Formats: sequence, C-alpha cells, structure tokens
Amino acid sequence: MMTEGLLEMIRRHEGLRLKPYICPGGHATIGFGWNMDAHPLPDDIAACLRVNGAITQDMAERLLNISVDMATRQARAIYPGFDDFSERRRYALVDFVFNLGAGGAMKFKKMRAAIADGDWDRAADCMIQSKWFRQVGNRSREIVGLIREG
Repeated sequence: MMTEGLLEMIRRHEGLRLKPYICPGGHATIGFGWNMDAHPLPDDIAACLRVNGAITQDMAERLLNISVDMATRQARAIYPGFDDFSERRRYALVDFVFNLGAGGAMKFKKMRAAIADGDWDRAADCMIQSKWFRQVGNRSREIVGLIREG
C-alpha cells in the first residue's frame, strides 16, 4: 500500500522540519509530522538529534515510512473493507489517520458508520462538519474530495 503517491501526499500535507517544533496539537514533532510525544525516536535518530540539534532528510524519510506503515495498519483496522476501497479513498483514510492518530480517527463514529454503509457522500459530509475540517485547511478539503469522489 505504501506507494510514492501516498508518501508524496503526506509529505505535502505535513511539510518537512529537520529540527523539533511544537505542532498545532501541542506535541513535540520532527520530520514529516513524527509525534515525538507519542512515539520515541529510534535510538540512532535520537542520538543524531541530541548531537546535532537536527535530523537528516534520510532520517525524516525513514520516520515517514514507519509512520505511514503504522497509519495504514490502523486504517485497515478502523475501516472494515479498507482493502476493497479505491486507491484514492485508501490514501485519504491513511492520511486522515496519520494526521489525527488512530484514537482521533476512531472518534469520527458517524463517518465510520457512513463508510461501513458505503455512503461516501455522507462520510465526506461528516468530515466537513468537524472541528478537524476547519483546523487543517487545504489538507481537509483534499481528503474530503478524495473520500467523496473515490
């Protein structure tokens, strides 16, 4: 599932920062949105950060691959039938889980029910009615478009 198209979409949505920063959700973050509060860095990357105050682009890519793999597994668990969805909808849902975390995505109960019913328009409408939609700007509009259009 981890295709270059999905990785590119998440890179574009997250942006790259090689030095730690605090994300809008208040979490220490690095790379392409790696939440250091929720997931400790691998030892070699943590050591590099301690010594240099930053990580390398290759390290950020490695963290991205780990994160997208985890978000894909979580999306597959959250949304029954995930593997049968169109590629665009799978990308949207992985990006959504990447952005919110599994716990955040699970809170979208009406959206999950709409997806389970195969009602993609209703699922998109549920997303539009959320605080998340208003907070993340262009990312939310793109994800909703992918959900709606398939």
